[in-house]
Amino acid sequence: MIFCLAACFGVIFTFLPRPALAEAGKPVAAAVDGENVWVTDNSNHQLVRLRASDGSLIAAYPVSSPLRVLHDGINVWTVSNAGIVTKVRAKDGVVLASYPAGGPASGIAFDGENVWVSNPESDKVTKIRASDGSIVGSYTVGKSPDGLLFDGKFIWVADSGANTVTKVRPSDGSTAATYTVGDNPAEFAFDGQNIWVTNYGSHTVTKLRSGDGSVIGTYSVGKFPRGIVFDKANIWVTDYGDNKVTKLRASDGMVVGTYNVGRDPAEITFDGSNIWVINYGSGNLMKIKPADGSTIGTFTLAGHANP
Repeated sequence: MIFCLAACFGVIFTFLPRPALAEAGKPVAAAVDGENVWVTDNSNHQLVRLRASDGSLIAAYPVSSPLRVLHDGINVWTVSNAGIVTKVRAKDGVVLASYPAGGPASGIAFDGENVWVSNPESDKVTKIRASDGSIVGSYTVGKSPDGLLFDGKFIWVADSGANTVTKVRPSDGSTAATYTVGDNPAEFAFDGQNIWVTNYGSHTVTKLRSGDGSVIGTYSVGKFPRGIVFDKANIWVTDYGDNKVTKLRASDGMVVGTYNVGRDPAEITFDGSNIWVINYGSGNLMKIKPADGSTIGTFTLAGHANP
């Protein structure tokens, strides 16, 4: 159990008591709406909105225990270890509603009509209608489901406790297939054709053909890879245990760069031009140029650039 808590970064918050999280400015994840970067601050129970162009603070909105976050094109959704999902209007930050998430939740994805969350305690994923927050269904997957991804056809689930990924039909929640990957799969990226998954316990990423789940390759990265994103040409991975990010060429998985970031880099996102790294341990975000990995700026959750 100690290993699972250490390894499953997205799952860890589901089990920690709230006092253990009472620290200043702990960013967990981020999503981009085109102009803004939305960051979950779990310790202060808020959703922070930063301007993507310069990292300045626009506003912060109260949200209970937010973890991962996504933008559905109109609204921002956060998932919580308190067992709820919260819907926030992106244009003005108005909290529209909070809905039951089927129990303590970790991962989140959007299929165009429904929000999906992973429930690691029950080994299930829950499908929630985005329009009204009603639970459409709850479906059994592998042990301790963590990160989720929608590839345009299927929901992919990282079964962190089973070393597998589950491919789920969004229409009815049935399992289309299950594929073996590395130890403690955590997060996904999609490059338009292939699924990439970080294997936290194996210090690798696995590239799977989305159509049939066949393994194209498994590539070594840094210690405890966690977050992963595709920048239209390369795959970027946060090496949580090394305080680095690794850049791999999407075509063949070759490592083309490794760059220093802050402490405990957890999640990572792409705003269409630049990479954003969420440094959980440092309590800040770093904006990086994809071309050469150079740092454009480092920003606190108050929107201030660090010296």
